[in-house]
Amino acid sequence: MRCAVDLEPHVIKTAELYAPGRKGSDAVTWLLDDYPRLVAEVRDLRRRVAQIDSEAHALDVRLAALQSACKAILEL
Repeated sequence: MRCAVDLEPHVIKTAELYAPGRKGSDAVTWLLDDYPRLVAEVRDLRRRVAQIDSEAHALDVRLAALQSACKAILEL
């Protein structure tokens, strides 16, 4: 189903920047069709960053314990 929508020219120009090889309403349509994939990718990236942050924190805790053990050994 096609529906006519009145868009500002700057919106179409912006859509054309993000939709390679597409012009006008085709660029806007392509962006709208691609939006769910983009949102899923951003969510996945956020999950991965959170996982990396969690792993980094666990590594920091282990490193602190190792440094403490090394200091204890040096004090013997």
